[in-house]
Amino acid sequence: MSIRSTDMQVLIQKVGDVAKLQQIQQHEVNIKQQEFNSQIMDQTSKITHTINQTLRDESALVHEKQEKEEKAKKNKNNKGNSDNKENSKEHTKNLEPGRGDKLDIIV
Repeated sequence: MSIRSTDMQVLIQKVGDVAKLQQIQQHEVNIKQQEFNSQIMDQTSKITHTINQTLRDESALVHEKQEKEEKAKKNKNNKGNSDNKENSKEHTKNLEPGRGDKLDIIV
């Protein structure tokens, strides 16, 4: 079976049309990918250049926590100093009269 010349003319036109349709589809896919890529780039640049603001309540909590820690440290230091003073007073009371708190070693 051979192809008639009229059929060949129709097939050649159809091949050209199919090629054009495929080229258009491929071009559309490329355009969509480029748009998607540009959207991603815009989002990433926006995210990298924005700074998340802390809520006022959160910053207040942080400051309160820091103040509590500082007060606890000060109280601990003050308590430690007063304990040392009390210990030294008790230590001097426990010593026998005539005995010093220094140790003399005789060989």
